[in-house]
Amino acid sequence: MRSLLHSPRRRKHSIAVATLSALALLGSLLVATPAQALNDTGTGGMFVPSTGRILDTFKGTGGFSTPMEAGKYRTIKVAGLAGLPDDGSVGAVSLNVTVGSAPGNGTLFGRPDTDSNRTTMVIYNGNPGEYTSNSATVAVGADGTIQVMTETSARLILDVQGYYTANSDGTAAGGFVPVAKRIVDTRSGTGAAKAAIAPGKSIDVQITGANGIPAGASGVVVNLIAANATDADGYLTPYATGGTKPANSLHYAPSANTSIQAQVPLSAAGKITIANSSTTTNLLVDLQGYFTAAGKGGAVFTPAYGRAYDSRASGNTVLGEQETRSIQIAGAAGVPVMGSGITAVVLTLIVAHGGGDGYADVWADGTSKPNTTAINFNTNEIQTNTITVPLGANGKISLRNAAKATNYVVDVQGWYSNPAAPKINCPTPAGTWLLSRPAEGVTCTAQFPPASASGITGSITLDGNFYEDVALSASAPVERAISMPLGGNHHLSAAFETSGAVHSTEFAFGFGDWTTATLSPVPAAGSVVRPDFILGVSAENDGIPDAAVAEYTIATDSAFTNIVWSSPAASGAVEVPIDAVVDKTKYWWRAIIRAPRGNSGPQIERSVFGEITVDSESETDNGETADWFDDTTDAAPIDDPNSPENSNIYISPNDATEGPSTSTSRAASAGTYITPAAWRPCGYKDKDKLVSEYTRVKATSGSHKMSGSVADLRCGDSTYGYVHILEGKMPAWNGLTFGTVSNWRDIAHWATTWVLQDPDHKVFVPKNPAKKYKTDRWCYDRDVFLKDKRTGKTVKTKKIKVIMGETGVRIITSYPTDKRCDSKSAS
Repeated sequence: MRSLLHSPRRRKHSIAVATLSALALLGSLLVATPAQALNDTGTGGMFVPSTGRILDTFKGTGGFSTPMEAGKYRTIKVAGLAGLPDDGSVGAVSLNVTVGSAPGNGTLFGRPDTDSNRTTMVIYNGNPGEYTSNSATVAVGADGTIQVMTETSARLILDVQGYYTANSDGTAAGGFVPVAKRIVDTRSGTGAAKAAIAPGKSIDVQITGANGIPAGASGVVVNLIAANATDADGYLTPYATGGTKPANSLHYAPSANTSIQAQVPLSAAGKITIANSSTTTNLLVDLQGYFTAAGKGGAVFTPAYGRAYDSRASGNTVLGEQETRSIQIAGAAGVPVMGSGITAVVLTLIVAHGGGDGYADVWADGTSKPNTTAINFNTNEIQTNTITVPLGANGKISLRNAAKATNYVVDVQGWYSNPAAPKINCPTPAGTWLLSRPAEGVTCTAQFPPASASGITGSITLDGNFYEDVALSASAPVERAISMPLGGNHHLSAAFETSGAVHSTEFAFGFGDWTTATLSPVPAAGSVVRPDFILGVSAENDGIPDAAVAEYTIATDSAFTNIVWSSPAASGAVEVPIDAVVDKTKYWWRAIIRAPRGNSGPQIERSVFGEITVDSESETDNGETADWFDDTTDAAPIDDPNSPENSNIYISPNDATEGPSTSTSRAASAGTYITPAAWRPCGYKDKDKLVSEYTRVKATSGSHKMSGSVADLRCGDSTYGYVHILEGKMPAWNGLTFGTVSNWRDIAHWATTWVLQDPDHKVFVPKNPAKKYKTDRWCYDRDVFLKDKRTGKTVKTKKIKVIMGETGVRIITSYPTDKRCDSKSAS
């Protein structure tokens, strides 16, 4: 075995009370959801409070001035309104929905687009003069809109309570933490004065501090219960204390208790204000959870749909008076199974004709029942409320019926999850070093948890190289075995991404005795290299420990009396500055390595010597080809598809499955691309030398236009061109190159060709002295695809950016990234 010395890693919410006599109302909802396949409807993330009205079909807000038409969807713009960004970062929107002026009972449905399933937002009544309110969360479509539909004609009002980011970067808020507790009851004086709230009055409620909610929390989920003894209906408006009172109105019914969930931002002091209008009512406030401050953890939200339970379905029975029933949520109705990281669910709780006046409690199964209420109802009513509830360890909720025998229906709006990182298990403990190498080899396992959303794929890397992609299962953990190479340092990583958050586990160990191994210079003695070369050391049979450091010296004579360059102590191979050597010159170099026999112990020193000739016209790869990084001296030829040393990955501009291939790139077969000659070498004084000339599509932005249809990559310096890419972007290109059999220059050359001839985006970037952009620039980007040459299928996608000067003639840089071009950044 040989291993390079640490080669660089380039690599009435409550329903207003009304009697609904028709069983047919729920018939349209009661469609059972198949067992396992996750029913998420979009991406979600952290909650960001925001308020504003985006639709009122009576007043023309949102572009519609006529009532909803029965059975017809309307597309409503969400992004860019009510404080929501319009940059693609909104994954789902939290709404207070209000329905009124309906001729009869019905249901309001929502969905992100025509290709997605719908979720139940509220069941409303047709009582003259009454309105029905509920909270609902709906995934937002790729175009920043949602679609809503009522079963009857109706006035529809949509008020924003906040949104969930399309990733979990915690832009302005954080993740969700469930808490169940009653904090206000004006009937008893709990948390507020012992007095009903008169019309036009409000109460302030302290949320943080005394309720298990830390200071700095950004928002709260509460269930507001209006205990109204008058014969008039009214509405509540919750908002951050000291802030502007929004238009949001949560309607409650006359002569009844009405439950309405709300998501409310907190003031800097951790308070909310609840304003009351129209009539006098007592108020109860039950906590259901809170949102953390930005970057402070918590679970992220995923919008979904599905029916989790119906007591009227075959095999189920009505809930008796005071009966508590355990209901399976995790693993049902497209909800992730336990172990996926799921912590809580957002449910639409539907009372299907109350057996009498009463209420229901819902909490995590297997835990103590909190003093909270989920929904209130009257005899023979159909009512809905949105509830957010944690799950028991068994994935169940407990539902208690505090009324005469009553049927219940439970629909899913989404879930909160905080997935655990993969687990890595190896026979050798992490961080240890064995001086003897096991003859039978070492096999490790990587276990990925069940998926918390659809389409999650994890990846395994071994020693910085792509090893395998792993599709997470919706029903159970997935385990993979990894055969570890013998000898040396080994780094194993398993990771997957959800809503922009990366969950990863690293595992490192080593074995072998480098002090007795044969050390070889890299490049090999007598090599001819270009000025941009790397020096390193490989150890035959046994690896060099992570704790090793090396000092490199270059001289013009073998006695090292005329030293031209020395490195500081380095933890691995080093890149020699391009101006440290002179072209067409022979040099001698040495590396002095110091390390213990393993990861600890006394330092042992060994030296390695080599000689090289620098020639800028050399066609060698200066250590960038795959064999530099192989861990065996007897590797099978690269053309052997069964060789473990042979990568099965190649890069392509096309996403479609292409069929088996023996190529390292599909550049030559992509007939629409004009691929120029490979990059020409650069000497250290060749600033203006042309490296490659690319055909480029034109772009315009107002008065800004490009010149011609050609972009040049020149040798340049540390600020632009090949030297800039070499010094600043080579690690990123190497990260893309690992797993293929191509060197980074070829990959960069092909990818730059594809970007300039067929970009996904063309963006003009004005000069910005604050970011050191002294001139205008152009940014092009596009996706490239890493594919398995055995199947032709894409295993990974990466975006490539090419930045050009103001005329589009000079290429400043080219590199892999995760971000598309925008008008604010071009570096």
